[in-house]
Amino acid sequence: MAFRSRLLGRHTVTTPSPIMDLNVTPLIDVLLVLLVMVILSVPIATHQIDVDLPTSDNAPSEPEQIALVVTEGGAVLWNGDALSRTELQGRLAMAAANAADPVIRFEPEANASYDDAAQVIHLVGEADIRRFAFAGNERYRQWDAN
Repeated sequence: MAFRSRLLGRHTVTTPSPIMDLNVTPLIDVLLVLLVMVILSVPIATHQIDVDLPTSDNAPSEPEQIALVVTEGGAVLWNGDALSRTELQGRLAMAAANAADPVIRFEPEANASYDDAAQVIHLVGEADIRRFAFAGNERYRQWDAN
């Protein structure tokens, strides 16, 4: 009895079969090189804002400040002088036309009517006042303040 190896009857292929998938490694390398080139070619953003800083000879003076107060009784005071609504409109128009651009400081009293204060603010808005400030609000930051 002769012994025959089972391996002798098989045909073994020593050359591998070709891979049918696309080789994407060179494609990724090219894309990375292009990305680096784009990053290097974009200019560096320079944020420059020209600001004219005041010097001692042309320093701006403090603007005029006008106190506009609404009292508890509904009266409107312009630097302590009581005004009617039409007089207030005239003074606001003069302040808007003033080249010095005064600051209107709105200081309603604690128990002043909200409606009266809103009407005065509306008149200031119609007069196109560029500098308007709410002043003295820190006194009423707590509900139980007087």
